[in-house]
Amino acid sequence: MKALYFICLLVLMSVALGGQAPVQSPAGQTPADGYQNYRAMLGKMCPLKHLELLSPGELDDLIEVNFHDALPRAMQTKLDAADTTEKAACANATMGLACFNIAYIRAIDDVKLLPRFTKMVCDSGIVCRAPAECSK
Repeated sequence: MKALYFICLLVLMSVALGGQAPVQSPAGQTPADGYQNYRAMLGKMCPLKHLELLSPGELDDLIEVNFHDALPRAMQTKLDAADTTEKAACANATMGLACFNIAYIRAIDDVKLLPRFTKMVCDSGIVCRAPAECSK
């Protein structure tokens, strides 16, 4: 409980100071988790687009419509199972959609589809100029 309080306090302080809230993975693992791997891949695959500035909440359509639905049915089933496991950590979180999307990216990494997902995000036509200033 103290850890959750501390994380919430850090997020509120960061937002109050005008910075981006630190992204905590659903299970509380920050170093080298799937979400951090994803951000690192973005920096390598399409650095000039600054897609690391996309918030986890802004990835919803890219995740569900563009990526998940384009996978073969067997891979969707495998990804859905990994996603269910990862999203269990969001049950007590207050991050809402961001928590679910971070969990989904971790699931994508779990089933070894992270490079494919990251390439799809890079190819989406979205470019970011600043946090919350991303568009096609």
